[in-house]
Amino acid sequence: MLVDTSVARNFAIAGWIDELCALSGGVVRVAQGVLGVDPEEPGELDRAKQFFERQTRLHPAGSPDYTRALAAEMGLEQLIARRSSGHLEVVVPTPQELRTATRLTEPEHRSWRQALRMRARRLDAGEAVSIAIAVARGESFGCDDEDACIAYRALGGSQCLSTLDLVQRAVARSLLSEGTAREGYERLRTEYRFFGPPWR
Repeated sequence: MLVDTSVARNFAIAGWIDELCALSGGVVRVAQGVLGVDPEEPGELDRAKQFFERQTRLHPAGSPDYTRALAAEMGLEQLIARRSSGHLEVVVPTPQELRTATRLTEPEHRSWRQALRMRARRLDAGEAVSIAIAVARGESFGCDDEDACIAYRALGGSQCLSTLDLVQRAVARSLLSEGTAREGYERLRTEYRFFGPPWR
């Protein structure tokens, strides 16, 4: 399974990196761009971590906002550190996969995207390259963006799983208790501005 920035970010913030690894067969896979191949190549997860770093400087130490931002920063740092341990794999796209990603992002391919029944004008780069890789390699796709899931399925992808889907799978596999999962998921929605659907 390949996961996009949103899913990786959410599991890191919630402190469920081990659970995401287990759901992913032992290795979390992300596209280059979501994370760089090495620390010198920044990606979307690095930018998310930097956002929370800035938040810790904006709020008084010990305040609820500071504590939330620090927890998120630390979770993302721990996830990114898995890159060197073999538990987080950065997948480099092939030239063909990059061409598909370009069609999902560039303005001149808007009519093609509309034919896929996408509603947004375009996808961001991380989502686009993630879709291209997941489809080309026959992988399931962890993603929270509705248009990205539409594109993934339209291009032949088989299984698109949201953060909620994956959290509920973790419960079904006894990786998380339902109470812990519900509480953590609700915190993502209320404290970290994650616009996922309510627990169902």
